[in-house]
Amino acid sequence: MTHLDLTSLDKQQLIALLWELKGTPAVDAVYQELRTRSPEITIKISDPDWENNTDKALKQALGIIQGQEA
Repeated sequence: MTHLDLTSLDKQQLIALLWELKGTPAVDAVYQELRTRSPEITIKISDPDWENNTDKALKQALGIIQGQEA
């Protein structure tokens, strides 16, 4: 049996692993590791530029590469 150090994986790799292990008992360890990670992006509604920051965060999460903004 092979053991994988989940702490060495980034969030995208962990999410991909979740899909591979779906329906198996091993998926619990991946969920546990994801729960220990702090949120990458925190945007407060009191931020005056919250709308632009939310848009950037969403594009980043979806892997959309942004061009130069005017």
